[in-house]
Amino acid sequence: MTVPVESSPQTTPTTTTTTKRRNVSQDTLETSPIIYGASAFAQLYNPIQPQWPVEACRRALDLGINAFDTSPYYGNSEEVLGNALLSIAKTHPRSTYYLSTKIGRYGPKRVEFDYSPQRVRASVQESMRRMHTTYLDIVYAHDVEFVSVNEAVEAVRELFRLKAEGKIKYVGISGYPLPYLLALIPVIHDRVGQKLDLLLTYCHYNIHNTLLGDYIESFRQLGVKTIWNASPVSMGLLRSHTPCPDWHPAPKLLREAVQECIAAVDREERGKDLTEVAVKFAMRWKGGDGLLLGMSNAEEVEQNVAWWAECHGGDRLDLAQERHEQAVLKILEPFSKLEWASPPIDDC
Repeated sequence: MTVPVESSPQTTPTTTTTTKRRNVSQDTLETSPIIYGASAFAQLYNPIQPQWPVEACRRALDLGINAFDTSPYYGNSEEVLGNALLSIAKTHPRSTYYLSTKIGRYGPKRVEFDYSPQRVRASVQESMRRMHTTYLDIVYAHDVEFVSVNEAVEAVRELFRLKAEGKIKYVGISGYPLPYLLALIPVIHDRVGQKLDLLLTYCHYNIHNTLLGDYIESFRQLGVKTIWNASPVSMGLLRSHTPCPDWHPAPKLLREAVQECIAAVDREERGKDLTEVAVKFAMRWKGGDGLLLGMSNAEEVEQNVAWWAECHGGDRLDLAQERHEQAVLKILEPFSKLEWASPPIDDC
């Protein structure tokens, strides 16, 4: 089962696997419905073995996943991803996939943000060097809610300059609080004089929070062409067999409710992982233009592609999945529109 190389999230995967992939469109952005989240290569969520990145990238491309997302903020993810892709370049050349990365955020604290035009330009050059490429397909201004509006505007302006120079092809912003993003985007459009190509937001369409569904048409009306939904397992929160990271911002009541969900799913089907229930729930949503999934190894790649095929292979939802979803949604209903705390919104 494969994810088609050129498709929308509504397309059903085919069953053809090839060794050498087709070139992706260089004129329009035609990413696969699953976007490979390479933050896992920095071991942010769990340890990885040295051979995993190469195996995972090869398998992803063979199965039709044609876009990889990373960031300088994700430890050594850019370098690991770049080296993995370079090692398979003979059969999977640069022309067969899209690379997406970010600028602006380089550490967990506010003082580690740098949105200055000089740093934006240098960051793009560094990312290209780490990933052994002469151009980047997508560059986002990373977590725009942590900086001032003026800083966000100037960073995006510099990204559009780099786009005009041919160093990048598409410009976007990423962030978490949807009301802030909705307020910021028209300001950027007005001051920069160009419309963003993409928006990336995370933890906003999954089984415990479907708030993006309430906002997505408003983002489209602002002229944002492509919207990616990231983290269907809510940054590691919605997993049965791997503990939620200590740094996770989910409030105590939500964490406790997730533990109830884990127990409920296990009662329904012994050993079933909440991850599968959560990922399939997000996969079936037709509102976004790409689902960004973190994957550590080739086995996870194959599993996600198989789940996609199950979700899009027929009109009827699998009965077991339906039971699991109903049980989980009932427990998580109080949190269905919850956004956890973000930096104060003081200038937009």
